[in-house]
Amino acid sequence: MEKKKTIISIITFTLGIIVLIVGVVFLVLGINRGSSMDDAEYLVAQEKWTLEDEDKVVWDFTEIGKGTLTTNGHENDYEFKWALEDGKLKIETDWLYELENEYDYSLDQSGGILVLKADGEEHRFVTNQ
Repeated sequence: MEKKKTIISIITFTLGIIVLIVGVVFLVLGINRGSSMDDAEYLVAQEKWTLEDEDKVVWDFTEIGKGTLTTNGHENDYEFKWALEDGKLKIETDWLYELENEYDYSLDQSGGILVLKADGEEHRFVTNQ
């Protein structure tokens, strides 16, 4: 009987240690992952994005699906609608006429950099926060 209690105690202790180790592993993985958010939410949370090396070009993602942009330091602001679909940023701008653009995009949330690619050109935007 005493031997049985010792074996059960050792098994219980071993299982407890295994559960503790698994918990620590998941905690470390969760901390390392950080608090990444959805790309669309991140664009809105950062609000204003300025074209790198051209501070007069500013895109402001005001809410999911809507925003404003300027190309001349806010002398003129234009409204746009936007969506993220399958790795692409689609934008309809209410300019002098309606303009539709589609970009392949990549977003570095930790560095605050939005890279848009289309027609062999690359545009880098940085967050103003």
